Amino acid sequence: MADPFELRAAVDELCRRDFFAFAIRAFPVLEPGKLLMAPHIAIICFLLMKVFKGDVRRALVCIPPRYLKTYLISIAYPAWLLGKDPKTRIICASYGTDLAEKFSADCLKLMKSPFYKRIFPYTHLDPKQQNKTEVGTTVGGYRFATSTGATLTGRGADIIIIDDPLKASEGHSPTARAKCTEWFQSTIHTRFNDPKKGKLIVVAQRLHQDDLPGHIMQTGGWEELILPAIQPVTKVFDIVEGGLKVRFKAGRVLQPERHDLKDLAELKKEMGEFDFEAQFNQSPLPPGGAIFREEWIKREEKPPKPSQIQAIIQSWDTAYESDEDSAWSVCTTWAKCPDGFHLLDVWRGRPSFPDLRKQVYALKKAWKANLVVVEKKASGISLIQEIELLDGQKWLINISPQKGKVERAEQQAVKFEQGKVWLPTEAPWLAAYEAELFSFPHCNFNDQVDSTVQLLAASDYTGFKHRLKYL
Repeated sequence: MADPFELRAAVDELCRRDFFAFAIRAFPVLEPGKLLMAPHIAIICFLLMKVFKGDVRRALVCIPPRYLKTYLISIAYPAWLLGKDPKTRIICASYGTDLAEKFSADCLKLMKSPFYKRIFPYTHLDPKQQNKTEVGTTVGGYRFATSTGATLTGRGADIIIIDDPLKASEGHSPTARAKCTEWFQSTIHTRFNDPKKGKLIVVAQRLHQDDLPGHIMQTGGWEELILPAIQPVTKVFDIVEGGLKVRFKAGRVLQPERHDLKDLAELKKEMGEFDFEAQFNQSPLPPGGAIFREEWIKREEKPPKPSQIQAIIQSWDTAYESDEDSAWSVCTTWAKCPDGFHLLDVWRGRPSFPDLRKQVYALKKAWKANLVVVEKKASGISLIQEIELLDGQKWLINISPQKGKVERAEQQAVKFEQGKVWLPTEAPWLAAYEAELFSFPHCNFNDQVDSTVQLLAASDYTGFKHRLKYL
């Protein structure tokens, strides 16, 4: 029989090394009883370990309310980080001062517990830095609590955690959403002690397609962990580095012990479809609905085999300028197969015209594209002229749109409804693409949709079909 003291020492060491183990053991310090385990807890902890190791520097977590996101990310994680390195400086922000102070008090309670002191005996709290907003260590580290919109003059951080940046009741307010995003853009990124190493985590329930998580998805470049109450498509998540994974099948409920399908149906009835889909399924519906429906999409875990592919086609929607406020230039890469069009890749950028031209050739070469479709507008006009001058008409097809964006999209929506459009179950660019697709025409940018619609429209042209025939 194992020595109980040796067993506890082994568990304590595991808690020091692994945040998942620490979060489980620390929970009874703050709440009565043991932590009710669920796979999403392990998934979130795995992501937080990647942030700790530096493998991820920008992480977005979207999950329904009351699924332990705050305990894991805003309370236990800062305590664990300060245990690993008491010099760590952490800023935690939430939508209200009272809420931010509550999270800070919980973190302090955990760090003052006998359990914590046993796990991290070399982290000592500074008695002069224990107030409503700050938990400080004797070597200069801290967890500083603030509210969304507040100034942070004089405060620097190694890691910034933003938990529920917007109050649920303000999700429908364009002014509140704009203020939140403006604060995030103008204040947060200037607070890192080392901008090249600073880490940023945003955790929230979705409230509106134009909320802060929506802004982050449109910007791109973040590790996105989206955990809806009801999984829309089959997805695989890592929970152990290089090893164990968990598979969420389409239709799976996130945590049946908390909300089963009957509970969720009642919540949807009580809250209304808009708020329920946003807050619980992390898929905010635009007012007035959208053109493309998620249930029309065909899904595949692997791209089609080369023997199934008739052609690789790229569709370019180009912008005018290269500044950060302009529209994106987008290239979608598709495999044309007998059963429809399979999306292989989405590239987005704001390049200058010389770089745009280089990118067209680079992506064509990378994917061995047979045909490239370019819209005859904006910088696409110059692009078409240069390509025609250099390469003739061998692989370029130019499109001159005749109707408005919405009308063109409505015409091509039938191909989605017929099941002719295939998307992967997982890809780095997928969340941003879907966010735009399923909210169009109510999204801020529509370049990915324009590129997609252009590809589908081009496939109806006689010239397009003729070229495919002779590939």
